[in-house]
Amino acid sequence: MKIGSKIALFYTGITICMLTCIMVVFYFFIYNYINRLYDSYLADKAYLTAQKHWEKDEVDESSYEIIRQEYEGLLPQAKEILLNTDSMETVKDTLDKYLNKEQQKRLFMEEPVSFRYKKEVGAALYYPDNEGNFIVLILARNNYGTEIQNHVLILILLLFIFSSISVYFIGRFYANRMLAPVKRILKELRRIRGNNLNIRIKTAGNHDELDDLITSINGMLDRIDAAFKSEKSFVSSASHELNNPLTAIQGECEISLLKERSPQEYIKALNRISDESKRISLLIKSLLFLSHQDEELLKNNMEDVDLAELLIILCAENERMQFSNTFQKENLPVVRANLHLLKIAIRNILNNACKYSGKLPVAVRLYPKEGNTILEIEDKGIGIPEDEIQLIFQAFYRATNTREYSGHGIGLGLSLKILSIYGARMEILSKLNTYTRVLITFK
Repeated sequence: MKIGSKIALFYTGITICMLTCIMVVFYFFIYNYINRLYDSYLADKAYLTAQKHWEKDEVDESSYEIIRQEYEGLLPQAKEILLNTDSMETVKDTLDKYLNKEQQKRLFMEEPVSFRYKKEVGAALYYPDNEGNFIVLILARNNYGTEIQNHVLILILLLFIFSSISVYFIGRFYANRMLAPVKRILKELRRIRGNNLNIRIKTAGNHDELDDLITSINGMLDRIDAAFKSEKSFVSSASHELNNPLTAIQGECEISLLKERSPQEYIKALNRISDESKRISLLIKSLLFLSHQDEELLKNNMEDVDLAELLIILCAENERMQFSNTFQKENLPVVRANLHLLKIAIRNILNNACKYSGKLPVAVRLYPKEGNTILEIEDKGIGIPEDEIQLIFQAFYRATNTREYSGHGIGLGLSLKILSIYGARMEILSKLNTYTRVLITFK
C-alpha cells in the first residue's frame, strides 16, 4: 500500500473513531433528554388528572376550567387508571402489575414515579385528598419521541458516512500533495546509474525537512561517487601492480625454459622469481589489511605501548634516523594499540623518510603539546608537490617526482588507516626539494 493511502486511511480511521464517540454521546443525550421530557409530561398529566377528578369542589369555576383545558390539551391519547387506597387488595394487585417494590415505596412517600410497562411509558402519583387517598396511573406510548430518535439516528448515520468518505478523499488529496516532492525525488533517483553518478537532485528552496532530505541524499551521492571512482582506481591500480610481478615471473620462467642452463643461471632465475613472489605476497597482505574494517582491527591484541621505547627500537634500524624525546622519564607517553600494527604504521613513515632523503639524516622528535603527544618525522629530501599532498594517502597513488624510486604507493594509506583507528591524527607539511614533515598527534 502506498504511503498516501496509508496516511489517508490512518487519519480517516482517527476521524471515524472521534465521530463515532461524538455521535454516540450525542444520540444517547438526545435519547435520555426525550425520555426525561416525556416522563415529565406524564407526571404533569397525572397531577392534572388528580386535580380534574378531585379538586372540582375545592377551587372556583374559572380555576377548574383552566385545569380542565390543560388536562385535555396534554397527552390526550394517554390511558388513565384511578385507584382508591381504601380497597388495598385491588390496589396492590394493580400496583404489582406496573411497579416494583422500590417504586411502590417511593410512591407512598408522595414522590412521582416513572415506570415502563411493555411498550408503554407510565407515571404514578399518590394523591391524598379530603375525599380519600388516591393513586393515579397514566400510561401512553411515546410515538413522537421514538420518531424523533429514529430521525436523529438516520441523520447521524448519514453524517457519519458522508464525513468518513469526505475525510478519506480530502486526506488522499492532501497526502498526494505532501508526497509530490518525495515522488519527484524518487523519479530523480531512478535516473541515477553507475555511469551517471554525477546527477544531483535540486532542492525546492522551502528550507523544510524535504530540503534537508535532498541535501543529505546529495551528500550521500557525493560520497558514493567518490568511493566508486576510488574503487575503480583502486582495482585498476591493484591489477596493474599485481600484473607487473606476475609478468616478470612468467617471463623469467619462459626465458629459463627456452634452453638448458647452468645451475648458477637457474639459481639466479629462481632468486628473481622469489623476489617477485615476495613482492606479490607483500602487496596482497597490504591489500587484505586495507580491506579490514576498523572494528576488526581494534579487537586484535590491544595493549599499552610505550611510544618512546618503540621509537628507540625503530630508529635503531637505520643509523640516519636521529631520535629526540622531551618527555620526562616518569611521564613517558603510552598509547593503547596493537604493538605490531602500530609498528607497521610508524615504520612505513620512517622508511619513506629515509628512502626519499637520500643519505641525509632524518629527525624523529617526540614531545608534548597542549596536552597531546606529538611525533614529528622530518627529512630533507625531495619533498612533495603542494597540489599532490592530499592525494598521497590514496591507495597506489605516487607523487610525480617519485617515479625513479621503488614502491607501490600503499604504505602511507596503511599508516593513516592504522593511526586513525587508534585515535591519532596525521598531517603532512612539505616543500618541494626542501623538506617533508609528518606530524602525528596522539590524544
